Amino acid sequence: MYVCINCGTECNELFRRYCPSVLKVLKCEECGLSADKYIEYDPVIVFVDLILIEKPAYRHLLYNSDFKSYWKLSIILWLAESSRAWSSCETNKTELTISEMDLTHNDTLQDRCNFYNLLLHTALAFTGFVCAVIVVTELKWFIIHEKPYKYSVRDLSRALIAGGCGKLLGLLGIVWRHIASGPYYFLIQGYTVLCLLTAYSVVCKTGKGGSLIGLITGFLLYGYICTSASKLHIVIPNITLI
Repeated sequence: MYVCINCGTECNELFRRYCPSVLKVLKCEECGLSADKYIEYDPVIVFVDLILIEKPAYRHLLYNSDFKSYWKLSIILWLAESSRAWSSCETNKTELTISEMDLTHNDTLQDRCNFYNLLLHTALAFTGFVCAVIVVTELKWFIIHEKPYKYSVRDLSRALIAGGCGKLLGLLGIVWRHIASGPYYFLIQGYTVLCLLTAYSVVCKTGKGGSLIGLITGFLLYGYICTSASKLHIVIPNITLI
């Protein structure tokens, strides 16, 4: 079953093909608009609307498109965020002179900047975020007994992955090192939060306020893991390829 990208109503079909070169997009019986205009659009336009945080674009991606490689997208997000954290750590390390670091601080910084440690910490943070949001959402449905007809844990997980793509902008900070890392990263975080709110509201049929309530536990757990994971003494040796 498909959904109308305008109102979210369930649709049996989105278009009818009369011949290989003639395709007619059907109208939604609920709102009277085209059920999915993106069927006739180039994927680039869909991508642009996703960047602009348009709800219809997210509905098309999650329910009406053939995109299934969310696991590949999650791996890209994981590696991109780990690379951004590693680049930021290396930049901060080079800004400190030898006289400013004692031996203990130097060893701690070396462990913290270990790329394999950062991979592990980022994976823990992402997994904790997704699990926390799913648990809170399921608890909310259990309390209010008003679960949306189209809701599923799989769709929610996909929405969180799609909404988290805003973090890919962090790769630009690695290329454009003249950008201030602190303010630039906060802008990326704010944009990612807006994307996640939109994706969550599409799956759970909630407004921005209800989406924030559903996501806030995940945000808090993600921030806690990111800030406290560096204090864990998980030592993974650096591997050098000869």
